[in-house]
Amino acid sequence: MNLMSYKVFLRKNKIEIMLFFLLIISLGLKFYRLNNPNSYYFDEIYFAFTAEEMAKGSDIPWGIGGNAPKGFAYEWVHPPLGKEISALGILIFGDNTFGWRFFQALFGGFGALFIYLLAKELFQSKRAGLIAAFLFTFESFIFVLSRITMVDVFLMVFTLLASLFFVLYVKKGKFYYLLLTGLFCGFSVSTKWSGILTLGFLGFLSFLVEVHKRKQVVDQKRKKIKVKVPSIWTLSIRMLPRLVLSFIVIPAAVYLLIYLPLFFHNHTWADFIELHKQMYYYHSGLKATHPYQSSWWQWLLLIRPIYLYLGAQGEFAAHIYAIGNPFIWWTGVGFLLYSLIEVARKEDLSLYFPILSVFAYWLHWAISPRKLTFLYHFLPSLPFILLIIAYFLDLLWVKSRYGRAFVILYLVCALGTFIYFYPILAAIPVSNDSLGRFFWLKSWR
Repeated sequence: MNLMSYKVFLRKNKIEIMLFFLLIISLGLKFYRLNNPNSYYFDEIYFAFTAEEMAKGSDIPWGIGGNAPKGFAYEWVHPPLGKEISALGILIFGDNTFGWRFFQALFGGFGALFIYLLAKELFQSKRAGLIAAFLFTFESFIFVLSRITMVDVFLMVFTLLASLFFVLYVKKGKFYYLLLTGLFCGFSVSTKWSGILTLGFLGFLSFLVEVHKRKQVVDQKRKKIKVKVPSIWTLSIRMLPRLVLSFIVIPAAVYLLIYLPLFFHNHTWADFIELHKQMYYYHSGLKATHPYQSSWWQWLLLIRPIYLYLGAQGEFAAHIYAIGNPFIWWTGVGFLLYSLIEVARKEDLSLYFPILSVFAYWLHWAISPRKLTFLYHFLPSLPFILLIIAYFLDLLWVKSRYGRAFVILYLVCALGTFIYFYPILAAIPVSNDSLGRFFWLKSWR
């Protein structure tokens, strides 16, 4: 390759090259010092402990409750897929903190690639995809939850992938994209019951898409030929089998398959049913409180983050604080509000999807029977906030050189804020005297 062709190659593929290096950074951030802290913290006493027992082949994690050592408890109130993935990490890398957290870091790292692909397809812009991937990489809440043995990052990534294949189906009409949408919806539900929102939301949108497609076909035929054409509802009934297969049969099959170990451990269908009854009773009847709980309306404003870890105390101490990047979150509120104005004014269909996704995965918590909620319940909505920001930054980039300057300044501020908070995101010891600089609001303490 001569110098001229090399320059042409770089110019034509500059977005892909930047994405490649951004992906390395994303993975590097998630895996660097992943074994720190080198002990259980926060909900790892449930999720990591249960994954360890699953990796050992124990029967107890597949029942209700179970006697655990002091300070630990079996996690049985969520479907087992996330814990099974963590158990796989333990089987591969050993029973240690790196093994527990490996797949969370892997999913969180590659999430930058998935959101790039979704933005690229949704907005037909590689640049928008790159901006979304950049924001995803330096979003501190995603960073923290990609480095702890919990299952929320799995739910977020499965939701992203289901959304990606849905958009591909809408654009290209290939049936296998719809099947893949249903598959990742099944993975979402099998990670947490709140994943049913992904299934219901994308299933409903798929139904609307099918109805719209058939309406166009009917209208075209009526214009071309003066004969009786089947009604739109008659045609819509014909597409129900593919929707049933994609959004009922496949997710149900996935859900049952991830429970196969329960039956291998000689549990019965009656045990399976009773387990699910108790899971529902637990979530709907939970009366406990927690000092870092928060309500649904507080999440978008980043009012009450979660203190996850406090290391050995002294003049210096290590902390892990599950807090969103405040620059991204607070400006994201403005972009979200502006997006509502834009869709009312322009009816931009590509912007409808991320807006609806934010609210679909968020607002149901206002009426959820579960009252003990935390900021991490907002995680499935967060990538769609990033997509909305990327949409507008991409528009600004093409408008003028001042728009480009604004975009560069915005991304520098997002990166700078991540770096500023990094010590309390990654358990880097800081002096007690300087700790207060991270608590911008009283409610953050």
